[in-house]
Amino acid sequence: MRGSRLLVVAAGLGVAACSADQHGECAGDLIAPASTHECIVPNWFDRAFELDVPGSWDGRSPLPVVVLLHGGGGSRQSSNKSTCPGGDEDSPACFVPFAASRGYAVVIPDGTGQRPLRNIRTWNGGGGNELQCTSGPACKSRVDDIRYFTDLMAQVRGTIPVDDHRIYVTGISNGGAMSHRLACELPDQIAAIVGVSGANEFADDGGPCTTPVPVRQIHGTEDPCWGFLGGTQTCLQDDGRPKTSVATTMEGWRLRNGCSATVLETPRPERDPSDGTSLVIRTWQGCAASTELFMVEGGGHTWPGGNPYLDEDQIGRVSLEVDNADLFDFFDAHVHP
Repeated sequence: MRGSRLLVVAAGLGVAACSADQHGECAGDLIAPASTHECIVPNWFDRAFELDVPGSWDGRSPLPVVVLLHGGGGSRQSSNKSTCPGGDEDSPACFVPFAASRGYAVVIPDGTGQRPLRNIRTWNGGGGNELQCTSGPACKSRVDDIRYFTDLMAQVRGTIPVDDHRIYVTGISNGGAMSHRLACELPDQIAAIVGVSGANEFADDGGPCTTPVPVRQIHGTEDPCWGFLGGTQTCLQDDGRPKTSVATTMEGWRLRNGCSATVLETPRPERDPSDGTSLVIRTWQGCAASTELFMVEGGGHTWPGGNPYLDEDQIGRVSLEVDNADLFDFFDAHVHP
C-alpha cells in the first residue's frame, strides 16, 4: 500500500477529514518518512501537487526529487496508476514505490484543467507555430508553465529539504514534451530528464534551447498518438499541424549536448517475447551530456511496463522490455554540477 496520506486544511479552519479535492499548504508542516501529502501551489488556483516521501529518509538530509508529469487529458490522480503493471497501484513496481525504494521523493503536479472537466488537464509543452500546439488548451492559452514549475519547486523546498543537484523530470506524451521544455528553459535546475512518448515540441518549433542536459528518450515505433516519425496523428486533439519526430528531437539534443555523429546501437535481450516488442538502445558518443534513445520496436503510447489504460487498437502495445528501473538508473547516474 502507499504511504500514509496526510491532508491538512488551511489555517483557521482546524483539522478535518478532507476529501481528495482539499489541499494543505504543506510548506512548514511536519513531514514524516513514508508519507504522502496533497499540497497547494500558492497563487495557482486548482493546480495542487502530490508529494511522496520515501521511508528511508532520516527526516533531515536533502532528498533527490523526481517530478512526474501526467499526459494530456490526465491529472495527478491518474499519474502513478499509469505507471503500474496492469494498473495495480499496490504493485511495488509502480513509479512512486519504486522511487521510494531508490530514496527519491516524488512530486506529481497538476496541469491546467478545463471547466467543467477539471481533471482533463494539459501542459504548455510547446508548439503552436509550425508544429502542433501539444494537447491543446494549455498551449493555446499560453499558460506560463515555466513559472508554475518554479513556484512548485519553491513550495517543495519549503516542505522538505531538496538536493538541488538532483532534481529530475519525466512524463508521458504531453508530459514528456513538457519535460523537454523544462530542460530547455531551466537547465540550471534540472539534472536529467526522461521523456516518454513525447518529444521536444518546444525546441523543434523554434523555442530557445542551447544548454546541455542529460536526456533519455523512450518511444515506441508504433505509437499511434505521437508518431515516431512525427506527423499529424493524435489521440487527443488535432489542430492540423504535425508533431515533431523523435529523430528531429534527438538530433537537436545531439547538437546541444556536444555529441559526435557516431551512435552505438545495442539491442537488449528480450525479457518477454510474448509482448510483441523489442528494445534497441541508441547511445550517442563523445557527448558533454548523455544523450540516449530507447527505441521500443513495436511499442505504443504507454508507460514502459505500465498500465494499458485503453485498448491496444487505440494506444498500441505496452512493452515489458523497459521499466521504471531504466528511468532511475539514468537519474542515479547524473548529478547536476
